[in-house]
Amino acid sequence: MSQAATLYQLQTLDSEIDSIRQRLAEIGQLLEQNEAVRAAQTALEQSEEEHRRWQTRLTDLELERAHLKEETAAAEKRLYSGKITNPRELADLQGKVRELNQRYEDLEEPLIEAMLYVEESSQAMAEAEAALERVRAEQASATTALSDEQARLSDRLKELEAQVEQIRAQIEAEHLARYDKLRQRLKGGIAVVAVRNNGCGVCGVQLTSRLVQQIRHGQVLTCPTCGRILYIP
Repeated sequence: MSQAATLYQLQTLDSEIDSIRQRLAEIGQLLEQNEAVRAAQTALEQSEEEHRRWQTRLTDLELERAHLKEETAAAEKRLYSGKITNPRELADLQGKVRELNQRYEDLEEPLIEAMLYVEESSQAMAEAEAALERVRAEQASATTALSDEQARLSDRLKELEAQVEQIRAQIEAEHLARYDKLRQRLKGGIAVVAVRNNGCGVCGVQLTSRLVQQIRHGQVLTCPTCGRILYIP
């Protein structure tokens, strides 16, 4: 096998290695990320806070109404006890009873509103809990799939790296140094490219007949435009 062909084979292996390493990096990030779970957890916490707020509001209103009811009952008992004979004191007490009854009635609408919101927020909280469980299950399934893919790619990477080591041993030091330099400099790490229709397979520049013949005879030559090593399959 010519040096150019061996370099092209090395390029093919290195390109696959690059792709695998990129995917492994992506998988690593995906396994660390739990954005969907965090979002669902946040939604649940917000629904719980809303439910607590309305539950507290409802409890406060119920306690206030209970207190007003007790206070009204005590005032009415005193009013109708017959112990108060002073007209002004009786009038004041009657006014207090009316005020207490009005305050009690005024709390009815806020109380109903709070009860409705407690019910709604309880339902929203239950839905948020279900959503979190669903997302967690999906995340667990995705994690299993990603972990399996990670294991397969890691095994494949080891195989490719072993093959690369064998291929590099077959390439002359001068050509290998040029290849490595081009790999570092050029976009995508593509240092060796196949000639297609007498043109560079990357930049597309047409090659001279003489250059094509030299490549066919096994010389390791580069594209006059992009500088990549040329290979004719």
